[in-house]
Amino acid sequence: MQKIRARLLVIRRRFANFANTAVIVLAIFVVVLAAIETRTQDFTVDDGKFYLLDGRYLLSHLLIAFLLTALLVMLRYFLQKQRQLEYMSSRDDLTTLLTRTAFDDQVNDYIRLHPNAQGSFVMLDVDNFKLINDVHGHSVGDQVLVTLAINLESVLGSESIICRNGGDEFCAFVPGEDDHKIARMAELDQVFSAKDQQYPFSISLGYVHYPQQAVSMADALTKADTALYVVKDEGKNGWREYNDAMIRTGRKQFSFTLREVADNLPVSFLICQAEGNREILFANQPLLEMLGFKDFTDLLAFTAGKLLGMIYPSDRPLVDLVVAEDVERQSRQPRLLSCRLLTKEGECRKVFGKTRLVEDVRYGKVFYITLSLQKDYKISKEN
Repeated sequence: MQKIRARLLVIRRRFANFANTAVIVLAIFVVVLAAIETRTQDFTVDDGKFYLLDGRYLLSHLLIAFLLTALLVMLRYFLQKQRQLEYMSSRDDLTTLLTRTAFDDQVNDYIRLHPNAQGSFVMLDVDNFKLINDVHGHSVGDQVLVTLAINLESVLGSESIICRNGGDEFCAFVPGEDDHKIARMAELDQVFSAKDQQYPFSISLGYVHYPQQAVSMADALTKADTALYVVKDEGKNGWREYNDAMIRTGRKQFSFTLREVADNLPVSFLICQAEGNREILFANQPLLEMLGFKDFTDLLAFTAGKLLGMIYPSDRPLVDLVVAEDVERQSRQPRLLSCRLLTKEGECRKVFGKTRLVEDVRYGKVFYITLSLQKDYKISKEN
């Protein structure tokens, strides 16, 4: 039913566009022909009847009117295309928000036209965005960015100027002296969908008042960026107004992403859901290399995305029992684990590790599992 309604909506929209174009073309033709006929009238309408006065030039007048109409229609078409290209060049392909260049132009125009106006410059980004991409895939990451863009336009209002600054970072100029829109945006419950489930995500936001706290747009954006990274340094998922006591120590202290840290830890580890099918949520690079997988997608394909899929068959009941007991007891204490893992080539490797049950706000109960290879264990093929 929904597909039928969507199809009918498309047909109705196309028909409306066609009818609108036809009316415009007809109107142009009538106007052009009327302009020609004012010089040499070939026909007239009187009492609702059509009278041909002199038909010698009627066909030539009709042809001229048709050609002029075609030229005007083509001119109108090219002007429309030019406006569309100008619009598309100023918009981000994914979110349809302004690009950074278009944002700078529009804000500068606004400040030039309203020299005494006040407002706030806002910088924000998605917390742990790389982890969302790693766990759920880039298509879900794109959905998060689109969702945030929609929320920004809805909460900050049509008078605000908003852009995607790059990656998962956004900036905005909010006219006015009231901060309530910024507060609403910072405190809004953000949610994205993945595999028919809803997951919350958070943002970090910094802002600065203009012109009270900044002498120019560049100065304002720098200070809003400083406030943003103070929020990051304090644990993310928050918002702060810039003040002169904030010291920007540079982005180096924040430059390590969660994925970079995970992939360079001197230990192999993975994260999986504790209940249901125990879906694998994350595996770091050392673990992938130890088992011979080229990337996380390769591991998911081999294991069907399940924890037990990477366990040697005869060890699966024991691992399943350990995990089930921890879930049942709600134990948060680390627990020792010894089992054999399957490599991509069908060999098995014995590992020692620790498991820990954690309650995560996004994924519910999950297990963090660290693993170390037993060096003296002889690698063998699975029977």
